[in-house]
Amino acid sequence: MLQRNAPVNRGVPFALALVAGIGLVALVAGGAAFQWVNEQPWFCNSCHEMEFHYQSWEASTHAETAECLDCHASPGVAGFIEEKARGAEQLVAHLTGDYPIPIRILVRVRNEQCLACHLETAALPDQAADARHDIHLAAQVACVECHSRLVHNRPEQPKVLALDQCDSCHQKHTDFPMIATHATLRCAACHTDGEFEGTDPLCESCHTVPAGHIAPFKSDCGSCHAASGWKPARTNHSTFALTGRHAQTACSGCHAGDRFEGTPTACESCHQVPAQHIPGITTGCGGCHTPDGWRPALFDHSFFPLQGQHQALACAKCHPDGRYLGTPKLCENCHSSPADHPVGKLGNCGACHSPSGWLPANFNHSRFPLTGAHRALACTSCHSSGVFQGLASSCSACHRAPSTHAGLSSNCSGCHSTSAFSPSSFRHPQVGEHIPNGEHQLSCRDCHTSSFGQASCTKCHSSNNPGDGDEDEGDDD
Repeated sequence: MLQRNAPVNRGVPFALALVAGIGLVALVAGGAAFQWVNEQPWFCNSCHEMEFHYQSWEASTHAETAECLDCHASPGVAGFIEEKARGAEQLVAHLTGDYPIPIRILVRVRNEQCLACHLETAALPDQAADARHDIHLAAQVACVECHSRLVHNRPEQPKVLALDQCDSCHQKHTDFPMIATHATLRCAACHTDGEFEGTDPLCESCHTVPAGHIAPFKSDCGSCHAASGWKPARTNHSTFALTGRHAQTACSGCHAGDRFEGTPTACESCHQVPAQHIPGITTGCGGCHTPDGWRPALFDHSFFPLQGQHQALACAKCHPDGRYLGTPKLCENCHSSPADHPVGKLGNCGACHSPSGWLPANFNHSRFPLTGAHRALACTSCHSSGVFQGLASSCSACHRAPSTHAGLSSNCSGCHSTSAFSPSSFRHPQVGEHIPNGEHQLSCRDCHTSSFGQASCTKCHSSNNPGDGDEDEGDDD
């Protein structure tokens, strides 16, 4: 128990206070030092996975004015505490080896951080016609929406959103799709006054009609032209299809004077009928001609089919006076009958002749078929007088019977054929032993002394008495 008046040892509390003070100073100094160290870019680069990001920052213009935390730390006390906690978290992760590779450093930089350096951004009158920073900032659009990868980027990655890519955000806010050549234009090309709402979508609000354009023209440019280019123009030519040579003709070839609507579609409105054209043709030109060319002409010759040698003839051969309608189609209208032509065989040439040629003639000889030797005869052998109809078909009409045939039948074919007069096919009945078979053969003349129609046995046999005559002379008939 201390006495009331005993002296107090004040050195111990002082020492403790001194140590505490030194510790506090060291803690504050250490914290400040750590804070300063972990805010330095080289500290970020101490982690090997940050090497690319550090080098890309060092090569950028931001390295001259901004360090890592200028962009990667949120402003204010809360942002400071958040960043320190995140830094401590990363430190622990690296000490334990629990961190992702490659590391993701993408961050949505706040506009306040961009505007801390880029104070003039909101008031850039020269660039406002393109992007209008004030409009975007007022709409709370983040700077990095258009300006990304300015620091940490690879060569193939865009640093700034191109002005022809505005539709990547604005497409959903417009009723004018940015396609084809429109997609490559700068915004100011159509929004020259910096106004974007209420822009006239009609083509003529931006495009002037060229001097050589079709007049009158409609405001619906899209019916002929596309966003990919002014030419080639697509026209609705359905009322007069452009085929053949018409497809190669310039518009002015048919639409003289820039008249396009109500143009006549009749051929003669553009084409003149040549002087040598067939007169009297009442059908349309398309009945004979096609858009592929005036010639060859295709017309209906069905009432007189062009066959054989008729196909090779010029039209004028049958139509010498230029008359085509009502032309007679009888053969004798064009062909004269030769002098040696059969008499009485006119008017139906097709019965014997064909368009393939005048000869050979094919005619019907069925009433008297030409067989055997008759086939080799000239027509005049039988038709010597030039008469071809009504001739007798009997053999005697042309052939004279020999005198030995007196008394025989006039049916020559009973013994003879058309192949030749001899040999004949006559079969003699059996007469005794003489003919046609027997021991004592005789010739025809032995019995038929004057004609074959009469026979006599008395030349050899004086009577019918078997004993009248010797056996060497033969028996009775």
